[in-house]
Amino acid sequence: MLKKGKKFLMLLLALALSAGTLAGCGKTLDRKPLDGYEPSDNAAESNGGFVVKKDSWYYFINGAEDYSADNTFGDVVKGSLMRISETDLANGEYSNTQIVVPQLIITQDYTSGVFIYGDYVYYATPNTTKNMEGQVESSYLDFKRTKLDGSETKKDYYVQLSDNSTPYRYVQENGTVYLLYADTTNKEIHSVNTDTGVNTVLVSGYTDYAFDTDAESGTVYYTMAVAKRNTYPSTSNESYNQLYKVSVTATESPYEIDLSDGYTDSSKKEGDEGYEMEYVNLGTLVLDGIGSSKEYDVTPFNHDFKAGLSIKSALGYTYEIVKVTEGRVYLKITSLDQSSSPFIYALADADVKEGWNSVTSNPDLANPEGSALLPMAATTDAATETALYYFENDSQYYIYLDSNNVIHRIKVGSGAQYIAEDVVLSRGQEGATLQYLKDGYLYFSKSGTNGNALWRIRYDGTKDDYRLFEGAAADNDDFVATQYLKVDYNSSWYVPETLNGYLFFSNAESYASNYVYVMKDPADNNALADLNDQYQEVQDAFTDISKKFSNASNAAKYYYYTGSTLTVYEEDHKGEYQQEELDVMEAFAKCGAAHGFNFNNLKDGETAYNVQSYYYELLGARTETDEESIADSLVTDLLLTKTEE
Repeated sequence: MLKKGKKFLMLLLALALSAGTLAGCGKTLDRKPLDGYEPSDNAAESNGGFVVKKDSWYYFINGAEDYSADNTFGDVVKGSLMRISETDLANGEYSNTQIVVPQLIITQDYTSGVFIYGDYVYYATPNTTKNMEGQVESSYLDFKRTKLDGSETKKDYYVQLSDNSTPYRYVQENGTVYLLYADTTNKEIHSVNTDTGVNTVLVSGYTDYAFDTDAESGTVYYTMAVAKRNTYPSTSNESYNQLYKVSVTATESPYEIDLSDGYTDSSKKEGDEGYEMEYVNLGTLVLDGIGSSKEYDVTPFNHDFKAGLSIKSALGYTYEIVKVTEGRVYLKITSLDQSSSPFIYALADADVKEGWNSVTSNPDLANPEGSALLPMAATTDAATETALYYFENDSQYYIYLDSNNVIHRIKVGSGAQYIAEDVVLSRGQEGATLQYLKDGYLYFSKSGTNGNALWRIRYDGTKDDYRLFEGAAADNDDFVATQYLKVDYNSSWYVPETLNGYLFFSNAESYASNYVYVMKDPADNNALADLNDQYQEVQDAFTDISKKFSNASNAAKYYYYTGSTLTVYEEDHKGEYQQEELDVMEAFAKCGAAHGFNFNNLKDGETAYNVQSYYYELLGARTETDEESIADSLVTDLLLTKTEE
């Protein structure tokens, strides 16, 4: 057993091993407080993305900017963190926004963004410090926080990392906010207590890990190799491995591990550096892959092994993490007795509690249903990392896209394939990527023009609902995959977010420059289909006009993007058009008629839907440079301009 002194040394080692540099002081960058913020301990909504709501305010990253852009505090607009009140958002006053954090909120990890706890927003921003050559080291990330009224920003950082694609989370446990991040280069998981600044290495030397898709979860699952006795320092590992979980709050190992027998370097003396194998692991052993053939070769890492245990595999098991979502871990488990036959299992985090045994909880692949784990699938074809999983009414489900481009919903059951029900949600979805489930809808993306297109379909209908000719899908678009207009969102940034009846996305279309746009999310797919019909009528109008008046068609598009025809009548442009072309453009803008064209149908009651702002609109503010560039591009691309002599 490990003596108390050795256990303490291991704890110190865990604290010392760090890929980042800790800040030395807690000074702040101060600004005048923004009006209207009321301090509260209320929970935020949608933490971890690019849009978060706290009380009566929405906080959002103002567009996709490059990490190498100027990050001078106070000068940043694009890529900064902005806010808008829920009242202004509801009233469509989308430009009534204020900058909260005048720095770039940018990483290359788009599974995580901004987090709000209490009266602060936590985030990562590119470093602004210059190196010896005078170059800004913008590829480094500084992890910081700012008060929600914008008045105080941490001048230093909780930790600075050299990899701007570092996966991370900010997690609150018992009133303390922790920064959780993975150092994938050194195979370490770290936890930084933002109150004390202590950076704890939770594990070093993992083989694989997974954060929960719930960005507020402080539990990490990971696999570890098991070092063979008497092979250090040129260590070799057992053929089986182990599965662990660790909490962001962990500060010491739950086990006492004695490495003095079989894990020392005989060429060195006790007390020399490297004499004993380093082992940092503060996690709880969930599954131990040791087989019965290893009964007389037990290592210090087989914490639950005892003589006489019922072990269901002679050679043992290997574990691969498929996904962790909503407190459940999905695993590919292979018995080394029959390595060609892996199974997929689910395990609820709450089941790993007092009395759990990591050895006896392993499945019997000859009788998977008798396991402490839930068997999901007898093959690895469907229940993969790209599938979406959920647990509802005591039943396990997953949704996946098969090799024939068909989207299935599987209800897990018994039998050879563990399928109680297979419901086809949609066919012909080539290139689809399943994104997330929310409010009864499956959201997925497909390739667009400049980025990705967004689609959705209800996933909770009956099998008959999805029959296109005789089922509900025949007259209910909720059960038909429906595209969000021709929206192109930035495929190299965050996936669009739906929150409280709004859709937020980084617009990759022409004349948008990847700023965040917002649209009122249709209540269901029937309303979305109606909106699509209106949008298509406008696009058809452009096509019809172009057959006779191509210049007028482009001028009408200019009106669609800007909501104004004033520029067309400026001296540099008006004289380049025939009067008929101007008449047609004006008829389009006023939903009127001219020269055989009738645009009276481009209205819903008294509301015209021949402008982009009817469908979606810029949220926040553009830089002056981008504003001018977009305005110039619209004129250059769509309007006739007098040639300079």
